[in-house]
Amino acid sequence: MKTFLASVSLCLLAGCAARPYPAYAIENDAEMISNVVVSDGSLQGVVRVGKALVERTKGGELRVVVPVRNIDDEPIQLLAQISFQDAQRQPIGDTTNRQIAIIPPGGTVDMEWISRSQLAADYVLRLGWNN
Repeated sequence: MKTFLASVSLCLLAGCAARPYPAYAIENDAEMISNVVVSDGSLQGVVRVGKALVERTKGGELRVVVPVRNIDDEPIQLLAQISFQDAQRQPIGDTTNRQIAIIPPGGTVDMEWISRSQLAADYVLRLGWNN
């Protein structure tokens, strides 16, 4: 019985420490945003993400604009990187360089990306601290 409890405890601890973390929505009643993940639990507490604008350009590439809000009382510096995926959510090899965003207290920044490929149908945005 002790072995079983130890195994369950380890599984629970591992689950709590799992990274990345889903981003919380700007709207209080909205669910967590599945396309946006944050690298650190402390970042999850100070960043909120709005509903993304996702559309096709005239050339057929995917354009994504994501509002990111700082709910802290201090400015924050983020690194943001987006990976585009196909319709089955499989990577297509279209990942951007990390971009720095400086967001003032209570401020919101619209972050924008355009895919290089017309195969892009979905995305995952990764946010982390710029240390």
